[in-house]
Amino acid sequence: MVDICIPPALAEDALKMAEDNCHPAWSKGHQRGKYFIVSTDSLDDMSEMADFARVSLEDPDHTLSKNKRAACQALLDRTHRHAVLEPLGDIHCLAVAWRDKPLKGSKGSRVVTELRKASSDSPTFRQPRLS
Repeated sequence: MVDICIPPALAEDALKMAEDNCHPAWSKGHQRGKYFIVSTDSLDDMSEMADFARVSLEDPDHTLSKNKRAACQALLDRTHRHAVLEPLGDIHCLAVAWRDKPLKGSKGSRVVTELRKASSDSPTFRQPRLS
């Protein structure tokens, strides 16, 4: 079982997704003080959280504030610590395996850069970019 702390800047979005039943991962969360914690043992849940963070960074609905961008990078890093993430097209990602031992924390932007590079190097299906 892994506990992923959703940064406070994204807690409102996470609570809304839990209420809207967007994905079962968000309904596994609980409020602990000002933090929203998702407890899971499912790679599918890890994929959902990582994909939410990556899509928010790569193709935001509207301009991200500096605080929200940092929160998305932190969430992506927190999922990357526990699960191996693979790019799925240019803006999505997928958790493909659990790590034997969690990685130490790192800068979230490094994870984004690694996923972008892996996505551009991959000969697999690439989603077309919308202009």
